[in-house]
Amino acid sequence: MSQMYDISRYLKFEQLRLGIGGLYPSRMKRTCLVNLFTIFTYFLTFGQMAVVINYVLSTTDLMVITEVFLFSMTQIGLINKLLNFHLKLKNTVILDELISREIFAKMTTSEIAILKETLRNCSIGTNLFTISCCLVVTLYGVFPATENKASGKKNYPFPEKFPFNPDNYYVIIYLAEVITVAVSAWFNGAMDCIFAKHTAIATSFFSILCEKIKNLLDGIDRKDDKLVEKRIKHCIVYYTEIIRYVSLIENTFSYGILVQFTCSAIVICLTGFQLTLMTNFLSAHFILMATYFWSMTNQLTLYCWNGHLLMEKSDEITQACYHVNWYEMRVNDQKLLITIMERAKQPVAVKAIGVFCLNLATLMSILRSSYSYFAVLHQIFS
Repeated sequence: MSQMYDISRYLKFEQLRLGIGGLYPSRMKRTCLVNLFTIFTYFLTFGQMAVVINYVLSTTDLMVITEVFLFSMTQIGLINKLLNFHLKLKNTVILDELISREIFAKMTTSEIAILKETLRNCSIGTNLFTISCCLVVTLYGVFPATENKASGKKNYPFPEKFPFNPDNYYVIIYLAEVITVAVSAWFNGAMDCIFAKHTAIATSFFSILCEKIKNLLDGIDRKDDKLVEKRIKHCIVYYTEIIRYVSLIENTFSYGILVQFTCSAIVICLTGFQLTLMTNFLSAHFILMATYFWSMTNQLTLYCWNGHLLMEKSDEITQACYHVNWYEMRVNDQKLLITIMERAKQPVAVKAIGVFCLNLATLMSILRSSYSYFAVLHQIFS
């Protein structure tokens, strides 16, 4: 027995996080408060970038430069994703409309179970990533303050250069830097998690399609050819709509993903370089950098793992077609089934502007590139 199921319930938390900054119009109205918060977000992000770049240009300490630069790359990734998301605001509404359509939302109990299981597994990854982001923000806010007591001088979350003495406004500058990290983690994490969940929803649709194909002949009279044809045509339409859904996900997020992957590769390299230069493994700075390294690796894994699962599941459609007793169908129905099989020869995958697919092979390639950059940087420093 089929029923209408609200799939968008799994996206509400991320939609709310983005809606606060005016990045999700379907969840938050464009009130003056939301507009002000959006302007504040951009002002804080660009302002922090300007101060950081000014500091980099005024020092020759390679360790300090790499520490500041890795934060700058994180901010560059965030700025690109924010701008991309603003340009694709209409796509977010269309994505919500797609998963609310009857062809997807009308599900049986077993299909709902498949959806829940897929999104439960996805939530494990998104929760781990969210926890790592919260830890990074907490450590950036706590450790410099604890170091103040030990060193007797005023430390800041980020080394920066100001045209005035920052110690005169220590509390304000300290809070501003921590808030910058918090805002970055809030929106960065929300965009990463909502992409992962959209991809997981698409993966569950492919799993449901496989079950629909396998059960084409279940519970019907073999002589009822019209019902078999109707079911096959429904599968074709369902398959087409999934492809449309995945294409829209790619169109909405692909540019931000490309920039994010480039920045993440550099950040992982620089963070690893920072870790190798530290001798005290129990120091606050080492724990902070290790947590940051873990968070950035989680971010890459979140994209590539969910993209890989989507590609794998779409590749199982051909096997599902062979699983059904196709030899008991009419010739016309067999031809319709071949139509599905021909399309399934090319697995559906999310790509970053057509440059590379999101899968585990891409993840390994990025990590190898990060290590290569790290080796060169370490050799230069030595």
